[in-house]
Amino acid sequence: PILQQYQKILNMLSKAIRRMAPAVMPLTNVQNRAYIKLFEYDAARLLKEYGVRVPKGMVALVPREAYLCAKQLGLKTDGFVVKAQVHGGGRGLGHFKENGLQGGVHIVDTPPEVREIAEKMLNKHLVTKQSGEDGFYCDSVYVVEKLKIKKEMYLAFTLDRKIGCPVLIYSPKGGVSIEDVAKESPEYIYKIPIDIFKGLSDDALRQAAKNLDLQDYEEQFIVGVKRMYQLFTEKDCSMVEVNPLVVDEEKGLMAADSKISVDQSAEFRQKELVDDDQLQYLNYKERIANDYDLNYIYIGGNIGCLVNGAGLAMATMDIIKYHGGNPANFLDIGGAAETEQIVQALKLLSNDPEVESILVNIFGGIIRCDNLAKAIINASIDAEFTKPLVLRMKGTNADVAHKLIQEYQDKLNLHYEENLDEAAQLAVKLSVEAPSNQVQFIVAR
Repeated sequence: PILQQYQKILNMLSKAIRRMAPAVMPLTNVQNRAYIKLFEYDAARLLKEYGVRVPKGMVALVPREAYLCAKQLGLKTDGFVVKAQVHGGGRGLGHFKENGLQGGVHIVDTPPEVREIAEKMLNKHLVTKQSGEDGFYCDSVYVVEKLKIKKEMYLAFTLDRKIGCPVLIYSPKGGVSIEDVAKESPEYIYKIPIDIFKGLSDDALRQAAKNLDLQDYEEQFIVGVKRMYQLFTEKDCSMVEVNPLVVDEEKGLMAADSKISVDQSAEFRQKELVDDDQLQYLNYKERIANDYDLNYIYIGGNIGCLVNGAGLAMATMDIIKYHGGNPANFLDIGGAAETEQIVQALKLLSNDPEVESILVNIFGGIIRCDNLAKAIINASIDAEFTKPLVLRMKGTNADVAHKLIQEYQDKLNLHYEENLDEAAQLAVKLSVEAPSNQVQFIVAR
């Protein structure tokens, strides 16, 4: 019943503030450890929160979800990297016990290949040098964009108990086991002790940039390393490791792969890292929405809803139900959504196999209707939408938005309706009748 759906929405909205913190999977086998290991996708989320550049990526628990994550990342991506999520190193040289698949990290070109590799990894055991014969159980994969890597390095913050302070360890030999580098080429390992009262000095970091041959990226390196150290201290970490730290041809310095461990004795200060209400309890669509700070709740119908404002969203769902349709979701982009959030919201609904048509109902107050129209036009050009979309806009620059969309009506087969009631009826009708291989936008205003 619709009242039960509303109650679920209210319950989920009450947790919205907590969801603004980085969500992390509950961790197992930590009771007897002095630290809590985070999965790679958790580490990447924390680094991103602190302003460190990381590749775009999403976590998946089932093969179909991995496929949809790859589509969500974008059709213009040069490729994808599928990474088994386990608490251990040496993934690249490992193998899966059940099927013999070599390596826990695979580079592929297309979303179907992502799904195929994910199927071979998920719910299997990855055997590495660190795991023993039983292997590490893999219940999730991390799907990330493929980078154009020019240079690989190593960088980590950890605690040196001998000298009693944090240290920054770095090396120009990245992308390989740092233990092997220390054994075979110790001259390539550099260490900077850190005074906890003074922090990292710019002079020490400039020398580090020189040792890594990063003079062209010196300022970016200094800022990024300082942000990593801030994360290290504020999150009570025992280790923050980036291996490799890379130079991408187009994006500059990026943390391509990362590991983070948190001091277990500080758990009382880091509740968000071990909270019971975590990522694994969300529907996979809700997890994708969470990556883009979208308030999304799965309901299960076949008409996607994209609205700004919780009250307007529920009214929109009501009118869909009144005209015989079934809303697929609650999706509130908020009053100040950025263009990227709007594009990702449209992709989320367009890629949803359960959605047959999409109704967008926007009141332009803080968010401008012309910006929304530009986002829709750009999304329709860049992504291969296959769902009819009904759009209603009122408020700031609605007339400008109408004209912008009219310019593309021949190319995109645009249609206009004058009010929300007719737009809702049209969305219900199109959920049954719209051809699946045609991009179609129907606009109500």
